[in-house]
Amino acid sequence: MKYQDLELDPFQVAAVEAIDNGESLIVAAPTGCGKTLIAEYAVEESVKQGKRAVYTAPIKALSNQKYRDFRKRFGDAAVGIQTGDVTINQDAQLLIMTTEIFRNLILENSGRLDDIYYVIFDEIHYLDDPERGTVWEESIILAPQGIRFMCLSATVPNIGELAAWMGAVRNTTFRVIEETHRPVPLQHAFYHPKFGFITIKGIRRKFKNSPEVRKRFQRRKPSSRKIVQFAIREGHLPILYFCFNRRACERNAEQHMMHLDLLTDAERVRVSQLVDELVRQYGIGDYERLNFLRQLWESGCAYHHAGILPAAKEIVERLFTMGLIKLLFCTETFALGVNMPASSVIFDELEKFDGVQFNYLMTREYNQMAGRAGRRGMDEVGYVYSQVIPEATDPDQLERILYGANERINSRFYASYSTILSLYSQFGDGAFDIFRKSLHNFRKGVFSMSKIYQKEEAQIRNRIKFLQSSGFLDGTKLTPKGQLAAAVSGYEIQTAELYYCRDFEDVSAAQLPVLLAALITEEARSRKAPPITNVALKFDAQKTIHKLRQKEIKYNIANPIREMDFSMAAPVFAWASGCDLKQLAGFGVPEGDLIRILRMTIQLLRTLRDRITDPEISDKMHNALELVNRDVVDAQTELNVG
Repeated sequence: MKYQDLELDPFQVAAVEAIDNGESLIVAAPTGCGKTLIAEYAVEESVKQGKRAVYTAPIKALSNQKYRDFRKRFGDAAVGIQTGDVTINQDAQLLIMTTEIFRNLILENSGRLDDIYYVIFDEIHYLDDPERGTVWEESIILAPQGIRFMCLSATVPNIGELAAWMGAVRNTTFRVIEETHRPVPLQHAFYHPKFGFITIKGIRRKFKNSPEVRKRFQRRKPSSRKIVQFAIREGHLPILYFCFNRRACERNAEQHMMHLDLLTDAERVRVSQLVDELVRQYGIGDYERLNFLRQLWESGCAYHHAGILPAAKEIVERLFTMGLIKLLFCTETFALGVNMPASSVIFDELEKFDGVQFNYLMTREYNQMAGRAGRRGMDEVGYVYSQVIPEATDPDQLERILYGANERINSRFYASYSTILSLYSQFGDGAFDIFRKSLHNFRKGVFSMSKIYQKEEAQIRNRIKFLQSSGFLDGTKLTPKGQLAAAVSGYEIQTAELYYCRDFEDVSAAQLPVLLAALITEEARSRKAPPITNVALKFDAQKTIHKLRQKEIKYNIANPIREMDFSMAAPVFAWASGCDLKQLAGFGVPEGDLIRILRMTIQLLRTLRDRITDPEISDKMHNALELVNRDVVDAQTELNVG
């Protein structure tokens, strides 16, 4: 069977048949097998049925890439995007959106979902994400019954269980389609500059049992130089080199730029021309790091992580896609769905810091990243190299990473305040029938009253009592404050409380983003901005949020809201007061982190502006939006480049 002039693989044929039959389906197939092709078929079928399709992705970078790809495939008029940062053509036949936006539309009972035929969930294994996975579960449980789902992933070991759970909550059958064969096989190897390539058996012989001795060896972290030189000599370019912290990405790239020149003269000229044009279009001529980054890019090398300017990340991605970056040092987020395969993948190490301690990679994390090696139609084999310190690397962990089964997807269901407000106000105690439908509870017996669920229900009832006592609910009925909180969905009780405590009244339009950013900012470990010296930004809002948090604690609520964090107040206020990109860099905060917080602040400002009934406060929100949403922070302008 052919589609788009391509002969389909058996798993693609099975998926096409399921779509023709109007079935929901879950597809697990290795990276590079052609899952996007069947997603495109589902979009076409939705249009044929006179309906629309939604494509959701876990990260905005993937949403943006899919928006560009699908526009090329289906035309500008047929594709829209809605991510919180950006809303373009929201009534298009195919709408790209983050899963959070899709979940919010469900909670709003939005008529915009009435004519959706297929929803495509890319990277469905993200359901296991500790912080955001609940959004996937809520979407599957709550979406209108007429919607069909196509769930895609490279790694779903418990695919049968997942399909059974989704079938039970959706009252339908999910077709399970698995493909284990990779179109480009992988070769895996371990390497140390002193010993060269080494087997697990060899590592086992050198491994030191004493933790103290292992620590001494761990301090002698090997350089990336020799393994990169080997891959280059073997012709295994381009290389994706995964590092698990930002500084390692930058340090490695800087080190290699000094002695590598991976581009031909013609390629170097092409890079220079492209960078000139993109810098002009993105308006980042005054970006402080630009001269250094240009030197790096013109050598065929780059680094990519969440801390750099988003426009600079976009330039790197474009250059890599065009084959003009031959060696890219990146963090693991680069492996998530973004369609940028390489000839070889190198791991700087196989342990990463989780915020508390170092742990070895999960098998499915390793496979997700390793799966980027090997380009279909270009490479016969994809090469995966891992740097190890034999004396300090646990051989049992290496065997598990290399040969173990991918870890199963677990439930992360946690009923948020906005979900509780929406469902409890509609169904009263009947909402608990919905809360019982989590994947976790399904495992205990089809939506049974398990002991674990009883604890979950007790927590939800505590949150309901808190909402009632705090003026969000009157019995089961939403109060005006509850209506605002339900509509915000993200920092919902904090923003509604601040509005009804009149904390927005005494701040200027330039101070308002500082206030909201302090709700969004998470404990800023190594990226604290200098203390505020010239602006009085100590608000009564801090007391309001502190009281709200203390009340949650009184009601025995697990994971209460965070206190406000003003560590980013100075740069946020400076940006809202009109500073430029060069001045912003002077605060010493990674530009990517700051722009992410500013964009999340914009999303919150926009939602509040559209929901708040007080015209004076709403106007102030609008003015604050205009102050902040400009230049490099304006995601929509960035998305429209080239």
